[in-house]
Amino acid sequence: MQYKRVTKFAGLILLALAVFFSSCQKYFLEKPNTTGNTTVETVFANRIGAESAIANAYRQVLVQNLWNGSSINNGTLTGISGEASYGETWASLVRFVTAGFAPTPFENNRAQSTDNFFDNFRSIRQCYTVMENIDRAVDIPATERDQIKAEMKGLIAYRYMGMFIRYGGVPLVSKALAADDDLNIPRASLQQTLDFITGLADEAVAGLPDTRESRYVGRLTKGAALAIKARVLLYAARPLFNSPAPVVSGDDNTLVCFGSSDAGRWTATIQAQEAVLAWARQNGYELINTGGGTNIPNANAFDDYGTATSLPNNTEVLLAFKLNEGGSKLYKFYNPTRYSGNERYLTDNYGMPTNFLENYYRQDGTDQVWPGEGVGNAFLYADYASKMQAMEPRFKASNYAHGIDTWNNPGEFAWTYAQCSSGQNHEGRGKGAAQSTKFYYRAGARIWFDYPLFRMAEFYLSLAEAYNEAGNATKALENLNIVHNRAGLPSITETDQSLLRAIIQREWAIEFYNENKRYFDVRHWKLEGINNGILAGPMREFQFTLVAQGANDRLPQNLLNYYDKVTYTVFWDDKMYLDPIPQEEIDKGIIIQNPGY
Repeated sequence: MQYKRVTKFAGLILLALAVFFSSCQKYFLEKPNTTGNTTVETVFANRIGAESAIANAYRQVLVQNLWNGSSINNGTLTGISGEASYGETWASLVRFVTAGFAPTPFENNRAQSTDNFFDNFRSIRQCYTVMENIDRAVDIPATERDQIKAEMKGLIAYRYMGMFIRYGGVPLVSKALAADDDLNIPRASLQQTLDFITGLADEAVAGLPDTRESRYVGRLTKGAALAIKARVLLYAARPLFNSPAPVVSGDDNTLVCFGSSDAGRWTATIQAQEAVLAWARQNGYELINTGGGTNIPNANAFDDYGTATSLPNNTEVLLAFKLNEGGSKLYKFYNPTRYSGNERYLTDNYGMPTNFLENYYRQDGTDQVWPGEGVGNAFLYADYASKMQAMEPRFKASNYAHGIDTWNNPGEFAWTYAQCSSGQNHEGRGKGAAQSTKFYYRAGARIWFDYPLFRMAEFYLSLAEAYNEAGNATKALENLNIVHNRAGLPSITETDQSLLRAIIQREWAIEFYNENKRYFDVRHWKLEGINNGILAGPMREFQFTLVAQGANDRLPQNLLNYYDKVTYTVFWDDKMYLDPIPQEEIDKGIIIQNPGY
């Protein structure tokens, strides 16, 4: 099945991109243009110009954590989150794997981090520019202009949320700064930054609509603003920040730690997640489950999970990154096929490590048993194929296994193993246990996809985590099993807080594989073993031997046996719980660096 997405908003994003790239990648409205024909006044003279500026604000803000050609130039967060290998040896992710982070430039004049620090403030300025000038567009009704201002507050909150999770406390900007403003803004404390974000989110909720016209699907609603508040409060409650002292102390610990372990932060998290779910129930959003019920495994788990993660504009996604840009590397990093000449970047060598595969359950809810490390533990390929066929629906809806056509696009030539496999020999680093097909369930020839930013499963798992930390195992299990049962798996019954915590964290890993959560989650959990095969340390991948040297490895009959092997090792230092701020910004003497850099 193919899906066609044609909306006015998508067209505006394309228009905004045209403006963006035609100006040699200077940021649209970053500062007034006093020499050309385009000025703030002309842009906001009418709805057409204003909506182009709005679309550009969305493009700049919501691309955070996704490929944008700045910090992670060739690859995705998945490649350094333990969910997939880092890809080709020439790719920019290699520096993270071999040496970790550093505040000094590496390529594109960016710090060695997962973020372009300066892009954050350029995108925030774009939002303030829209907010401060939208009243010039008098052909837009006043009530709609007020909604647009609320949208911009929500987008600013979203971008600050990403910085809060990644850096801790950051400089707080409350308007589009002019050249004569004081630009020497120091970092705010962690608490001040959190209050700033939740305040903006509350103001956005107050001014946003519950629903959007079809032509404006993709723009913020009250639910999206509630989701922003819910997510930032979850990260505020997790132990990295919610602690008496930081992992690594610095010149000002209030920037990276609250200085206390406060159970009230979990209470605030519960209230925020419940608010999202209450809004969702009233406005047609739901965790898609068409074949199950309370404590009943979903018989349609494969289709429902595939729909929730892949079908554009489905009822489980509160907000998605919609990019009407057919040639974007974003799509090429995720699509493993060569259909219609679609160029792939890293998918040939972007396999899932065995370390992460071990999170997944079998379809009956038990753990799969994989071969031990080393050639001496080799098993026939038939054992691998049999075990892969027995995996839970979420695995099959999100990956393809070696020698097996993709499960989520049955009967589609482009999605056969022969088309997805590069044909390179399996022996050596790169292929992993499986490779991702997530976001392409029943996609057929569709190359683009809407990257989900807020999906309903998040709020149930957030509640499961928060209730467990608050000592309420009953409510924790209730919310955990809503997600676990939807996946077609039998209910979890564990009530011990420590054991249940590990089960909930495992559920996060599986449910949100490849959705840019794992990289941040394990850091903010301060997960034991983070440097020993979770994010860093020895990473294992399956190795496959062929029936004969030079045999075509696109044919499953030529795959003889397989075994597990450490194929690369990822660097770790405790300072990497947070990202570094660029040294050029630190050298100005206003901003304090994160500890350890």
